[in-house]
Amino acid sequence: MSSKFAKPLIFSSALTLGALAFVACGEDSNPSVPPPAGSSSSSAPWIEPEETPTTAIVFGTLGIASQTTSRIKFQGSVSLDLGDSNTVADVNAAVITGVDVIVLKKDTQVPQGVATFVNPPLFPTASTVNFLESGLQTDLDDPSYTECGEFELVITASADDGIIPSVSIARIPFTRGEENCRAPESSSSEPEKAPGAPLKSFQVEVKTKIHKCINVATEQPTADLTGDICFEATSTGSVNLSSGTGLKFAVYDNKNDNDRYNNFGKNYLPEKKISSDGSGIALPLTEDGTAHQTTTDDFLYAESALTPSYTNFMSEDDKFFVAIGPNYNPYVTSATDFYAFIVLESSAPDANGNVEMKLVVYKAK
Repeated sequence: MSSKFAKPLIFSSALTLGALAFVACGEDSNPSVPPPAGSSSSSAPWIEPEETPTTAIVFGTLGIASQTTSRIKFQGSVSLDLGDSNTVADVNAAVITGVDVIVLKKDTQVPQGVATFVNPPLFPTASTVNFLESGLQTDLDDPSYTECGEFELVITASADDGIIPSVSIARIPFTRGEENCRAPESSSSEPEKAPGAPLKSFQVEVKTKIHKCINVATEQPTADLTGDICFEATSTGSVNLSSGTGLKFAVYDNKNDNDRYNNFGKNYLPEKKISSDGSGIALPLTEDGTAHQTTTDDFLYAESALTPSYTNFMSEDDKFFVAIGPNYNPYVTSATDFYAFIVLESSAPDANGNVEMKLVVYKAK
């Protein structure tokens, strides 16, 4: 993948999950699941399973953890209330027996799109099922989406202790934006991308309690909210990403191409890049023979994924972010308004959710 605007790969091996159609078991951690019964017609509304009058199932903090143009990650959890004898007769036997998910168009309740667990939970389980840890997400570029607008992720959870069964349903609303429905522009007249421009790096420490932003020009943290790269700590311990100078952000797309030698991270920075032939030799070397010259081409990204803010960005563990400003032009050899950064170290959130982070930032040389 040589293009700076390389389109992310669709998770072709991800689970296709339907209501009451997914039960992950120890025999297969990523099974292929048929559509739910009665859904043979793509225009047929989904029939909601009947919930039990009393339930031991507890849904927690349901919502959207992060959203880009191409992907939504969901947060929340399913656990059991073991303190109510009306819902759990045998505490020692109580387990969650399944969590089924389906995506519906909100106004028609017709299935459209898919939701997947990147790390499918195993059932039955007495443990809490955490959606963020399990990687519950939907790919907004999946061809099973045929419309834009308002959607719902419907979660059907079941539990049992051998005596009292429970079935509960919860919904997480989300929007598939109009940009996902635009016809791609013709590339016949698109100019050829210019070779990558050289980048240099600097390290900076940010304490969200004191200074929330990075001033890229001075290479220093700042309390000025008009800084270039800004971090907002929340009471829940997550950190949101934004910019006071009009930058847009995207997770780098390197891990979606076929070159594992450009899968950079905090312990494998671009200047340490080795050759793709597996020889372990750093190629190409700089004039002094010490390191690979990092350029804008070292960071692939999908233009459609750029967004002015990113919720809970630290959930993208050990991944670079690309930041693009309005003056960046990929058709000339310039890195003006092109930045890339990654968190090298971070502290646990304090009581107010504030964190300390050490980052490395790449900018025009």
